[in-house]
Amino acid sequence: MKKLLFLLTLAIISVATATSQEVVPPRKPYPTISGMPGYVTINELHGAYGLRDTSAPKSHYIYGFTTVHSYFINSDFTVGGGTGASFYDDGFLLPLFLDVRYNFIHGRYVGFLFGNGGFLFDFNDINSGTRLFVNAGPGVRYATSSTLAYNLSTGLLIQMGESSRNSFINLKLGITFKPKK
Repeated sequence: MKKLLFLLTLAIISVATATSQEVVPPRKPYPTISGMPGYVTINELHGAYGLRDTSAPKSHYIYGFTTVHSYFINSDFTVGGGTGASFYDDGFLLPLFLDVRYNFIHGRYVGFLFGNGGFLFDFNDINSGTRLFVNAGPGVRYATSSTLAYNLSTGLLIQMGESSRNSFINLKLGITFKPKK
């Protein structure tokens, strides 16, 4: 009888130990921004450093901020428009642009490609100081909740004016906010 009780106790302990080794998934899934269609705003600080010849005006460095008001078409694409302020080594330009983002990884960390382009308005000389620009590159977004995420991206910025073309390597750090419905 003692042997039977000992074997039964040993079997219960063995089963309990073996089943406790399973990895139990967390009850609460990690946060991610909702991929459902809807409004989203992206606010970013940006900085850029001029490449190649930086002797022309507004070609050495840039810093500033932008705000983009977008629409999630689906979990992969956002499309929107933006504006902000860009401070150059030799003045100030106001950007007005279209922004497109493609998300290719989904989860807490979201990899994305962005592309934006539009006008850089120079209010000191609207006719010959206004420029066109294109900016594209990769980035990553880190979600802290279903409505808030932080994003970091880098890219190549090219701007073209009446008499010059300048290129920059840039870095953007921002917040993405998607209100609840």
